[in-house]
Amino acid sequence: MNQINPNFYQNSKNKINDKILAHPFTCYWDIFVFKHQHPLNIALHVIGILFFYGLLFAIWKSQNLWLILGLPLTQLIGLTGHFLFERSHIDLQDAVFSWRASFCLGRMLFRVISGKYGEDIRQRQEILRQYQLKLDVTRL
Repeated sequence: MNQINPNFYQNSKNKINDKILAHPFTCYWDIFVFKHQHPLNIALHVIGILFFYGLLFAIWKSQNLWLILGLPLTQLIGLTGHFLFERSHIDLQDAVFSWRASFCLGRMLFRVISGKYGEDIRQRQEILRQYQLKLDVTRL
């Protein structure tokens, strides 16, 4: 299951946004889910993922390597969702390319298609709510 992070303040790679300074998540999937909750942001990410794989298929099928120049557009589609709908922290390395972000994007696509991503969001929200309640109690 998910590990609970004992650190109150996260490093920038695990930052969710400016409002949530402390969170219990150590697994990047949990952090990723929290950064991708708005339905339009999720939709733009799914479109970007499908566009990415469609472009790879078109490059392979047509043998036109100039199409590689379109790959950064797939990143911009997802980033647009963050700028317009969900102001979560964007790690520059994850925005350009990282294996952890790529893995999570693929997992998100699978979970969205299977209808389970909404439950992922609800579970992480409940974990954060319980964590924040525990913090409030310990501060009294």
